[in-house]
Order: sequence, then C-alpha cells, then structure tokens
Amino acid sequence: MDSGISAISKAMRERVESGRIFSIFTLPTLYTFICAVLLLAIFHYLINSKGNVAKIFWMILFLTGIFNLVLTQSFAGILYLLVGFPVYLYLSGRSSLKFLIPLLMTLSVFLFIIIGLRFSEAKKLDPVKLRISNWNQAARMIEARPLFGNGLGNYESKISMFTLPGEARSIYSHNFILQITAEGGLVFVLLVLSLIILLRKKLIPEFNKENAIYISILFIILLYNLIDIGLYFFSASLLFSLVLSQLYRRKAPLPKITVLITLILIIPQFFIFISSGVRKTGSFHLNFNRISKAEGYFLKSLRFNKFNHKSLMGLAKTSYATGDIDKANKYLKKVITLNGLNPYAHFLRSRVLYMKNKYLSSFYHAGKALSLNRRNSEYKSWYDFLNANLSKDFNKDGSNGDTK
Repeated sequence: MDSGISAISKAMRERVESGRIFSIFTLPTLYTFICAVLLLAIFHYLINSKGNVAKIFWMILFLTGIFNLVLTQSFAGILYLLVGFPVYLYLSGRSSLKFLIPLLMTLSVFLFIIIGLRFSEAKKLDPVKLRISNWNQAARMIEARPLFGNGLGNYESKISMFTLPGEARSIYSHNFILQITAEGGLVFVLLVLSLIILLRKKLIPEFNKENAIYISILFIILLYNLIDIGLYFFSASLLFSLVLSQLYRRKAPLPKITVLITLILIIPQFFIFISSGVRKTGSFHLNFNRISKAEGYFLKSLRFNKFNHKSLMGLAKTSYATGDIDKANKYLKKVITLNGLNPYAHFLRSRVLYMKNKYLSSFYHAGKALSLNRRNSEYKSWYDFLNANLSKDFNKDGSNGDTK
C-alpha cells in the first residue's frame, strides 16, 4: 500500500511530527501567506485606530499573529513581511525611520528564530534546493508539451515522469506560472497575457493611501505565486478576488444577472473545496492505517463532490486493504474513467484483476501504469512478472489468459 498513499498525506505526517503544527493546511507556506496578509491588515488598523483601548486590542491581535507565524517555521513568512510592509508604509506615506527601524528589528528577530527552529534544514539550504528541483521538473514537463500543455489538473499525475533519481519530489511545482504553463501550455498563457496587455489601462489601480493596504496585499500575493502555486489554492484565490473587489469598486450596484452568474460559478467551487478538504483528512488517516476512519471521510467527501476521483481512489485503497477486491475494482473503474492518467489506479487495478484471474486485462493495466510512469520500480517489476508468466501460460495452452 505504501506507493498508493498520497504524497500530500506523507508530507503532512512528516511536518506534523516535526512540530510544524499548522501543516493541516495544504502547505505551511499557505498558512504563512494567510498569516502575513492578516498581520498586514491588523497593522493597518493598529496604526489608524484611535484611542488606547483600540490600539491595545489590535496590538494583542498583532502579537498573536506573529506567534502563529513563528509556529509555522516558514522562511516564506519573512519574505512576505519584507515585501508587504515596506510597500504599505511607502504607499501610506509612513516610510519614515520611526516605522522602518521597528519593522527591520522585528523581521531580524523572526529570521533568527526560524533559523534556530530549522537549523539543520537551513544549513543545507533544503528549502531552496527543493524549489530548484521542482522548477527544473516543471521546465521538463513544459518542454515535453510546450504549446498546449499536459491538461489542466494533470500536473500531479504526470510530474513523476519528469522527476530524475535523487531529486526532491513534490506534487506541486512551487511556482504558479510554471505550473499553469505546464498544464495549460504556452498558447493558453500567451492568450491570458495578451488579454491583460489589452486591458492594462483599466487594470492599473490608483496608487493612493486608500488603496495602500490592498496594493500591498497584491504584492504579497504576487510573491506567493512565485514561490508556490498560489492561486491554485481556494483560500488564496478567494483572497485575491476580495482584494480585486476593493481595488475596482463599483459605485453603482451590480446587475442581478452578474450576481447570479457569479454565484453559479462560485457555489460549485465551494463544494469542490469542502470535498477536497474532507478527502485530505481521509488520506491522512489512511497514512496511519486507520482504514475505517479513512473510508468514512472518503464517503463523506463524495457527498459534496461525487466526481472527486481522489476520494474514489481512496475508497479503492481501503477496499483493497480489507480484501474486498470486487468493491476495489468498482471504485478503480470509476477512477480510471474520470482520470485515466493516474498510474497508481492502473497498477492497483492490475493487481485486483490478477486476483480475479483476469490475466490479460491485468497485463493491460500493468502496461498502462508503466507507460505513465516508467521510473517507478514497483510498476516495472509487476509488469515484468506478468509478462514472463503470461508468456509461459500462453505457450503452454494457447489460451488468452482471461477467465470469465
């Protein structure tokens, strides 16, 4: 079952065990990003508040946010603050030493604390090496299909084909631009860029004190998308939308049809987001071999999104683990129908079909798994085993190897 456990649940387990307690978020950098934005907003209200009680309230919130940021042990937090706060101070007309010196002192203390908590990783430059490896992998994927990409949402299932032995592995490219280019292709990216260039005059916001907080948050979002996949995450996209809604406010009320279309587009995404979160909880339990709990969460996830192929894959794994190969086969058929590029789904179905004496079908799916990920030694060994044994059986009796 080890190769079937999701990469994200493995990563969460490692980070939770390391003490990075907020790894329940998809990535620590995501929580750090949210913290940094909240800290900037709290700072905005702190310096603009009137009265001692209000200032004390915002100061307590600010210190609590800093404490949360330290607990994430993320170097990205320093970068977010280093970009967001100076931009805010400059745009709001407060770029004096009175504000800059305390800011630099706070960031320095924060930096030393993070280095102390993650000294072994910092000494080896592990965070930097991870991203360089992931960027190289994404570049190879783009090079393989530069024009039209590998299909939106297919990065996770295909990246193993472009990962060299010994490289740091990740299901993300840790760069929004690289990931969207790998999935959508250069044609898609150039179309989006052309649209932005055509509308550039309307898109440039007013740089004034009123918009200082929102433009500063935009700078943090931009940085986040350069060191992670940013807008791929629902919370980051939602925050981006909220910031844009404040930068480009309409004085007149929105037409009802616009509101309706917006709701139609947002509501399904909300259910997909909830389904994804519940599924990740199931994957986490599966990583600890809590089969019944994992199964419950996967089934719950499907209530919000019955097309969640990752939840169906989870149910296939739990069924396989309990020996119910008929149920596992049923779920695997659905997974492959929804996402035929999942190599582990083909591999596991090959194992299931072999147990059901469907040897040729088993061989087909073993070959499919290997073709989707030729670097996986387990897929290679299983394919070679089937190839050798089916050849012997076929030479003996000339049968097709499948038992109806």
